Amino acid sequence: MPEFYFTGGHLIFQKSSVQKLIDAYKKALSKEKMDELWSLDMERAVQSIYNGILSCVDDELYLQEFLPFGSLYRIAGEFGVQLRKRNMPIEKVMQVHILLRDAFWEYRKASADREHDFAIEKRLCQCFDSLLQATIQAYQKKEPVGDILDPLRDSATGVFNDLYFMTRLEEEIKRSERYLREVSIVLFHVDSVFDPNSSEEDELMRAIARVLRKNTRASDILARIEQSKFAILMPETRGEDAGVASSRLKEKVCEYLTRLGGSFAEVNVEVGIASYPKDGEEVEALLEEASENIRREGTSG
Repeated sequence: MPEFYFTGGHLIFQKSSVQKLIDAYKKALSKEKMDELWSLDMERAVQSIYNGILSCVDDELYLQEFLPFGSLYRIAGEFGVQLRKRNMPIEKVMQVHILLRDAFWEYRKASADREHDFAIEKRLCQCFDSLLQATIQAYQKKEPVGDILDPLRDSATGVFNDLYFMTRLEEEIKRSERYLREVSIVLFHVDSVFDPNSSEEDELMRAIARVLRKNTRASDILARIEQSKFAILMPETRGEDAGVASSRLKEKVCEYLTRLGGSFAEVNVEVGIASYPKDGEEVEALLEEASENIRREGTSG
């Protein structure tokens, strides 16, 4: 897998390839006599979009960034707002998007060094379809559109935030008490090697969120509850089963970060588990026990 590095807060995949795509897109705009639209903001948006598309070629998980809770979906929405502010008719917005697609497919056709892969092509088509949806929705509503749960999501990763997690944990404890069931929580503490609140750390957290989202059950609640901490609420799950699941998740996270390479491979993740009613019967008690288990893991490591 090619080496990754950062620029402008987004994961760059083959910088020269991205620049070639931007140049091809600008040339296509010029042919359609729309090159007067070009600006620094537009270039940044197009760079991020092509960046994400290229990242998605070899990284299936990156498709998540193009869904309504993802970072690229939001960028495409901001792109749509920019076009509206310039009084561009909706027909031309569609044309701009078509040119964006065409520049990519022409580049891929000319530079492909592998056999035709229908799975990758399908994934990339999903990316472009999501970009169009985000762009048009934002254009019509005059602001980027996410989903109805946006206020309950972490802005960087798209997973749920601490408010939603704490509310659901309280509900699950009450339900478990009523029906004599167990419920477990798993905390993932990320020992980031990047500066807090930096674009690099944001991309790290998005990468970890992609793995956790992909590999948790539909009934589990995944959230980012602190700057460097994720939490998973596992309803009707014993502590032993949560332990098995958390080990598997940690392994997948570490494998993914190692595959990304660079400073990602240096990141360590520590896990703490707590279960109701064994480890506590209140929200605070369960969180404290899980946090204490993280500290124990760190000490023993």
